[in-house]
Amino acid sequence: MEFKSVVIFVSLITFGTLETIFPFFNYRQSISRKFFANLILGLINVLFLNLTISLLLKSIWEQTSWLGFLNYINLNWLKFTISLLVLDGYMYLWHRLMHTSYLGWRLHLVHHTDNWMNISTAYRFHIIEVILSNFPKIGLIYLFGITPSHLLAYETLFAVCLLFHHSNWNLPVKIDKFLSYLLVTPNYHRAHHSQLIWEMQSNYASLLTIWDLIFKTRYYPKFPQVIKLGIEGENRNFTAIDLCKLPFSRKLK
Repeated sequence: MEFKSVVIFVSLITFGTLETIFPFFNYRQSISRKFFANLILGLINVLFLNLTISLLLKSIWEQTSWLGFLNYINLNWLKFTISLLVLDGYMYLWHRLMHTSYLGWRLHLVHHTDNWMNISTAYRFHIIEVILSNFPKIGLIYLFGITPSHLLAYETLFAVCLLFHHSNWNLPVKIDKFLSYLLVTPNYHRAHHSQLIWEMQSNYASLLTIWDLIFKTRYYPKFPQVIKLGIEGENRNFTAIDLCKLPFSRKLK
């Protein structure tokens, strides 16, 4: 089992245990159906990515005609820092685009229809959104010459943070708020999953919250316990197949 898979597996067990023992929201019904539907969607996404994006990345790293801007930098730590900022800044912009464009929202609402947010919500993304999000990222990897090891390091951090801030873990408020000035935390991200539009249109960051500070979209909820998660008026229990069809079947207001 490769390094990234081991770290993600350990994170799943860790945050899954923490949200079970110390839940923020006490869900009155079993979330097992939603949980497995989300995980199945995640497995579908991994399968398609391995068949498409992985091949494109391999061809980029095997070519020698352009090695990227970072090839002119000798300090490895600086290369990694720039790589992390480029990739994470892009993810902020992509996420914001998914909320502000009609077609983007049709795809991204799959993620926001989960009104019982937990670690499995980190994998509740439509396959078309996932694939489309990777094409501009591949362009950045080629342009800057981001190495496989630096991409692996960023994606591992990204995957762990997704599980962390989507978890239903009742992290102490003081710790949560303190960490939120650097990383996306559970309370910070719960505001983004609010049914209130003005709250949903904040906190677009996925790893580093500096982007929300720079673009003035940061919001830390004063009373996270009263946040209503999901999409207003949408309470259906979706299967994985339902979620795949949702962007093409739901009427948007």
